[in-house]
Amino acid sequence: MTNKPTNYKPVKMCVEYAMSKSYCSKLWNHQYVHMSGSMRFCCATIDDLADGNGGKLHINKDSLHDAWNSDSIKKARLQMMKGDTVSACVKCVEQEARGYDSMRQRDNKERNFKRTNSDGSVDHHPSSMELHLGNVCNLKCKMCGQQYSNQVGKELLEIGNKDESFLKWIKEQSGNVNIWTDDLSVEYKWFQDPKTKSKLFEYIAEHIKDIIVIGGEPTVIPEFWELFEYLFERDKLKDLEITLNTNLTNVNPKMINWLPKLKSWTIWASVDGLGERTEYIRYPSNFDKVCENLQFYKKLLVGNNGKIVLSPAIQLLNIDQLDDILKWWLNFADGQLGDQFEVSWLSQVWYPRICNYDIAPRDYRLMVADKLEKSLEIFSQYDMIRGFYKTQIENLRSDHLDEPTAKAFQRSFVRYNDTQDIHRKVKSWRKMLPKLEQSLTKSLI
Repeated sequence: MTNKPTNYKPVKMCVEYAMSKSYCSKLWNHQYVHMSGSMRFCCATIDDLADGNGGKLHINKDSLHDAWNSDSIKKARLQMMKGDTVSACVKCVEQEARGYDSMRQRDNKERNFKRTNSDGSVDHHPSSMELHLGNVCNLKCKMCGQQYSNQVGKELLEIGNKDESFLKWIKEQSGNVNIWTDDLSVEYKWFQDPKTKSKLFEYIAEHIKDIIVIGGEPTVIPEFWELFEYLFERDKLKDLEITLNTNLTNVNPKMINWLPKLKSWTIWASVDGLGERTEYIRYPSNFDKVCENLQFYKKLLVGNNGKIVLSPAIQLLNIDQLDDILKWWLNFADGQLGDQFEVSWLSQVWYPRICNYDIAPRDYRLMVADKLEKSLEIFSQYDMIRGFYKTQIENLRSDHLDEPTAKAFQRSFVRYNDTQDIHRKVKSWRKMLPKLEQSLTKSLI
């Protein structure tokens, strides 16, 4: 296998290609490294890239160069050029059908088609990367799974030691209550391998101009700071745009020196509620500390090279507070959304299913919709809020599940959260969301 792109004749353009409706530019400019060390099209897909020998490509044994022109990616590029459906892209298709934003990017279509070879390969390297540095984390978020946080599975196993029936039920329910249950004790630390770390850092320094770093929680992973130091020492920060997805539980003082040297930087702030609500959802975070660290980044917003984006994981446990979260964010941003402060709507929780507000009883969804609608006028002046906020209200008023399915998920929601709350010895969802409890109790009689 070679590390260099192979030259082929480019695919001829035609009307069919120019009219492609399944196109996404990520397959022409973006590389995705999964927390397990495997590689995929992007964060919205669930299929690992195959190695052609019955296994999966993995960063510990395969080069990022070869992954970029793997058989799976070449095939998908050609499908997109023909306008054919790409099965791995179903999540974005479903989100767009509901009026939500998706991860799909539609830029540079004609340019990308022209520089694609007849077998689907390309002769250029990706300039963008999403890098998941394992699953080491310090939180156990309600909507998370152990693929993203090594703390989630540990807790479920602790509960299972006392209640074997609960652990058996968790595994049977799988994606309904936890996004991945194959191995509750899994920990991904592939990036600690010296050879892997070295080739990854070199690849990023040589080719990547725009990187998104996610964990786990990157700020508790030493190798994340090592990457910053590596790029800083080689004077590569000035050419790099970096997006850090963080739960804001801690910061590194060195950021004061590093961030201003970057071409640009963005903090995706994972805040899912106000006060005790975010502390419940993102257990065991501290809201005051989150606010303190937000102020740390806000002070570094100089020279217009920085940006902070609110990225709430919109779900059943916080949809009733969405208007309050947005008002709080507008206050933090001094009422100015645009250059330095934004709101992202990409973190709509679909799985686990019990976190999706579609499962809520109709009376509760309508009550929340009425509450949110009262603030429509306040948000009408903000383009990045208005449309998607209205979409949330519309979807709350719509029935997307039949009654038996919804009730099955409601029972699972109650069992999972009751059990977890007792184990954590925290204020329960029942006390925090009494109207939701009343609605669910009535529904499940």
